[in-house]
Amino acid sequence: MAVALVMAWLLWCVWLYWRARRAQPCANRGGHTLVAYASQSGTAAALAARRARQLEVEAGEASVNLLPLNQVSRQTLLAARKAVFVVSTYGEGEPPDNGVRFARQFLRPALHAGGAEAGGQINPALDLSHLSYSVVALGDSAYAQFCAFGRRLFEGMAAMGAQALAPLEQIDSGQIAAVPDDGSEGGEAGNRFWTLTARTLLNPGSPGAPLYEVTLSACGPLPTWRAGDIFVLQPRSAPEVVSAWLSARNLDGDLWISSQQSTRQLRDWLSERDLSTVAVERLELLRGDFSALPMLPAREYSVASVPREGNLKLIVRQQMRTDGGLGVGSGWLTAFSEPGARFAGRLRHNNNCHTIDHTPPMLAIGAGSGLAGLRAQLAERSGCASAGPAWVVFGERSETADCPLALELDNWLTGGVIARCDRVFSRGEVTGKRYVQDVLTGRADDVQAFVARGADIYVCGSRSGMGESVHRALAAILGGQALEALMAEGRYRRDLY
Repeated sequence: MAVALVMAWLLWCVWLYWRARRAQPCANRGGHTLVAYASQSGTAAALAARRARQLEVEAGEASVNLLPLNQVSRQTLLAARKAVFVVSTYGEGEPPDNGVRFARQFLRPALHAGGAEAGGQINPALDLSHLSYSVVALGDSAYAQFCAFGRRLFEGMAAMGAQALAPLEQIDSGQIAAVPDDGSEGGEAGNRFWTLTARTLLNPGSPGAPLYEVTLSACGPLPTWRAGDIFVLQPRSAPEVVSAWLSARNLDGDLWISSQQSTRQLRDWLSERDLSTVAVERLELLRGDFSALPMLPAREYSVASVPREGNLKLIVRQQMRTDGGLGVGSGWLTAFSEPGARFAGRLRHNNNCHTIDHTPPMLAIGAGSGLAGLRAQLAERSGCASAGPAWVVFGERSETADCPLALELDNWLTGGVIARCDRVFSRGEVTGKRYVQDVLTGRADDVQAFVARGADIYVCGSRSGMGESVHRALAAILGGQALEALMAEGRYRRDLY
């Protein structure tokens, strides 16, 4: 019996290893061209997959090695003859989570020992003079540290002796959503239309901005996705804004216009466009030429449901512009659209936030609209009979008005999907003012024991404030190096915005 138990345990370990390996990105380790990405929300990963396919098809590259940056080793760099890096910048000029190890292991010593700090000398620790490279840097141009990690990577590769094939390419990530995709595996599912099925206010009477659960139905077959994936919305303007724009130009919004191999009413075409442009040729619009009117910027939301539920759920906080109007995306989803309204959107896979195996325990931490990512993870775990216990730590403002999805969370608690649930409130009218990081710090021994049992850590919500505070608390509890190791192993995943 003892031998049988040992053999069963070994077979179980082999199966878990095989499953984890199967979930990793496909990589041809013997390839001569490396395409590596560092991505927090999946945008850079999707663009890297697209670049890899272009190299294979257009440039005739026989073998392309597509890897997340944290899987790029010394041996990988020495074996490659050409490398393409597609990386985003996270936070205040930091690398995404799956680029932290590469930055510490290669860039930090390279920039310290070589480059400007050492008179331009090549870092002797790793000579990459055989390697030619290019860097595509993604960032948000609204921030001072625009593409900062991409710049560091570009300089760091040069400090290690690699030869740049082209100047650093910097892209505003807001423009990436408009780039068409072929829908191949590992990238983005193509644009499709969705309809608004239901919209529920989750925090009536809250001192904070309204929080809504939005339910969408796909026009056509329901696509597949995983907990951790992102819904990329193509927002629309409020109907009255479109009507006013048409009226000011004496245009009939009911006219049917053909453009881009599709026929829609003029008001439908215009609803997706930025109507702040004044000088627009009337005849061009009637001919189906909308090039003078740029598309409204896309908006991204963490998916809050799983496909077996039959619909796609989002949890959206209303955002206010500086002029007092509602935000482009949240305004459409929570106010402007009516039940049955149709609009475009697509799902983007975000492997960085996928749970490979639900058997280990999970510490799920979030606040506010971060409940979306937590709900998706819990819904996915509820369909797994062998899922490990989940400990949920969730924060909101008022304990009398901010209890979103309380009944659903209680049902999961009763049913065993959640083993422990700590809800805290920053105003705390009854229990006192507390934040999620206070729970972690106050239960430090429990957190250490939970992680020692093999628990994954999943954090979803605002990066500034909650996300940064939780990261500092976890680093203090577990140790900075241990937390970085969990991140590199895929056991510490952050869906922050």
